[in-house]
Amino acid sequence: MSTDEKCCPLCGEKNGCELVAGQNTCWCMKESFPEGIFEAVTEEPHKCICQTCLNTYKGV
Repeated sequence: MSTDEKCCPLCGEKNGCELVAGQNTCWCMKESFPEGIFEAVTEEPHKCICQTCLNTYKGV
Protein backbone atom coordinates (compact mmCIF):
# COMPACT_ATOMS: atom_id res chain seq x y z
CA MET A 1 0.00 0.00 0.00
CA SER A 2 1.30 3.46 -0.88
CA THR A 3 2.00 6.19 1.66
CA ASP A 4 1.62 8.84 -1.07
CA GLU A 5 -1.10 11.34 -0.08
CA LYS A 6 -2.43 11.14 -3.65
CA CYS A 7 -3.23 7.45 -3.16
CA CYS A 8 -6.17 5.81 -1.43
CA PRO A 9 -5.12 4.19 1.86
CA LEU A 10 -7.45 1.24 1.19
CA CYS A 11 -6.50 0.18 -2.34
CA GLY A 12 -3.33 2.18 -3.11
CA GLU A 13 -4.76 3.63 -6.34
CA LYS A 14 -4.97 7.37 -7.07
CA ASN A 15 -7.63 8.93 -4.83
CA GLY A 16 -8.41 11.95 -7.02
CA CYS A 17 -7.94 14.33 -4.08
CA GLU A 18 -8.33 17.80 -5.53
CA LEU A 19 -7.02 19.47 -2.35
CA VAL A 20 -3.68 17.69 -2.75
CA ALA A 21 -3.69 18.91 -6.35
CA GLY A 22 -3.92 22.51 -5.09
CA GLN A 23 -7.67 23.11 -5.53
CA ASN A 24 -9.88 24.72 -2.88
CA THR A 25 -12.52 21.98 -2.96
CA CYS A 26 -12.60 18.24 -3.55
CA TRP A 27 -15.13 15.70 -4.83
CA CYS A 28 -15.26 14.23 -1.31
CA MET A 29 -16.76 17.44 0.09
CA LYS A 30 -19.92 16.67 -1.89
CA GLU A 31 -20.12 13.03 -0.78
CA SER A 32 -21.74 11.30 2.14
CA PHE A 33 -19.39 8.89 3.90
CA PRO A 34 -21.02 5.99 5.74
CA GLU A 35 -20.37 5.63 9.44
CA GLY A 36 -17.50 3.22 10.00
CA ILE A 37 -15.67 3.71 6.71
CA PHE A 38 -12.82 5.61 8.35
CA GLU A 39 -12.23 2.81 10.85
CA ALA A 40 -11.00 0.82 7.84
CA VAL A 41 -8.19 3.36 7.40
CA THR A 42 -5.35 2.43 9.70
CA GLU A 43 -2.85 5.03 8.48
CA GLU A 44 -2.40 8.30 10.36
CA PRO A 45 -3.13 10.92 9.37
CA HIS A 46 -6.13 9.66 7.44
CA LYS A 47 -5.79 10.21 3.72
CA CYS A 48 -8.54 10.56 1.14
CA ILE A 49 -10.38 7.39 0.22
CA CYS A 50 -10.95 7.03 -3.53
CA GLN A 51 -14.38 7.14 -5.18
CA THR A 52 -14.14 3.45 -6.12
CA CYS A 53 -13.53 2.31 -2.53
CA LEU A 54 -16.27 4.64 -1.26
CA ASN A 55 -18.73 3.16 -3.77
CA THR A 56 -17.64 -0.38 -2.88
CA TYR A 57 -18.14 0.31 0.83
CA LYS A 58 -21.57 1.81 0.10
CA GLY A 59 -22.49 -1.20 -2.03
CA VAL A 60 -23.03 0.93 -5.15
